[in-house]
Amino acid sequence: MSRRINILHIISSWESGVGNELAAFAARLAADGFDGEFENEICVLANSTIHRQTPNVPTTTLGMRWSFDVSTYLGVRRIIRRFRPDVIHVWDNTSQMYASQMYRAPHHGTQRIIAERRDTEIPAGMLQKHIDKKTHRFIVPRNLAPWHLAPWKGGDCPKTVVIPPAAVPVPYSAPIPAEELLEKLDIPLVQPSGDYYPVFQSQYEPERRNYKPIPTHSTPFLIGVVLPLCSEHRILDALWVFETMSHVHLNYHAFFIGDGKDSEECLRYRDRWKLFSRVHFFGNHSFGNQCAVHRLLPSCDVLLHLSPSAEHSGTILSAMSYGVPVIALETPESREYISDGTTGLLVPCNGDFRFYRRTTAKKLLYLLENTELRRSMQSACKERVAREYNFDTAVQKRVELYRQIHK
Repeated sequence: MSRRINILHIISSWESGVGNELAAFAARLAADGFDGEFENEICVLANSTIHRQTPNVPTTTLGMRWSFDVSTYLGVRRIIRRFRPDVIHVWDNTSQMYASQMYRAPHHGTQRIIAERRDTEIPAGMLQKHIDKKTHRFIVPRNLAPWHLAPWKGGDCPKTVVIPPAAVPVPYSAPIPAEELLEKLDIPLVQPSGDYYPVFQSQYEPERRNYKPIPTHSTPFLIGVVLPLCSEHRILDALWVFETMSHVHLNYHAFFIGDGKDSEECLRYRDRWKLFSRVHFFGNHSFGNQCAVHRLLPSCDVLLHLSPSAEHSGTILSAMSYGVPVIALETPESREYISDGTTGLLVPCNGDFRFYRRTTAKKLLYLLENTELRRSMQSACKERVAREYNFDTAVQKRVELYRQIHK
């Protein structure tokens, strides 16, 4: 048997959008064993409020305080000297920067660097080109396949390998009825203050007042938002949408799952708009032996994802694996996962913030009002994840890449 291949995984923090995929992949690599062919270890650069389960995989957290920390750099160097990896697999841009500083350094061996790249924007600047030159392969999804990351002269073959992101297998959790889930969470049921008016329907003409009230939904709709509470993920836009839905007297409850630097501001806006009975914030803590995402997301009717960041687009896959339709901002990453009208709805991101806020509210009300459409989307989501984003297939492709690059 050939010599064992040592693999060092480096990630900026567990809160990164690919943290869940890394933890599951490293655990699978250690559990299956592949006849002892691989030995892997994880290096987490920054502290996180999330703690991923990686059984049988040694994990080191270095406590990075800013983007380039000398103590973190020295910590990565110590790990590389001790572990002597053959392959350094970096999972985001920050970890790629640290790994590139170690390449061909004294006494560090002849390791190869593999980088996960989910962003559709080509990095600019001489520093990023210098970092990319030291990277041997880039793992990209299908929507980045035309980009070969070789604008400089040197390599005869493309440096990219197309491996679609994988939906991490999760323990089956049966959806809990809305009333029962709200009772378990000690959230009181709230009756709408008036009749529900579909004010966003196309035939609505305000000057004629030609709409009729629709009977209030007896069962509240559950809407999930799984994102860090940061302004760049457009959390305030989601709160505006929920505030609009309160004005049309829709019976709903929204669950925000995640922590972030702007959590206090989000709470202030929620209370200012009087949404405290409808909008509920949950951190990354666990309910018993289940994390908040696995406990709440399967019971949601819709996932609302307005973040333009590619880093957290894996949340869309998680929701689709549960059979939850997704309404997402139209980005190259969301187009990779969502077939508009089949597995979810896409919100155009052109125009100002008022445009996509109104469009989001329209699409959300349209999806909640159409029960049959939601049911068809639920089955279509599960089928597409099983067919195109299979976790076992992604594991095998990465393993083959390790073998190929180690030859």
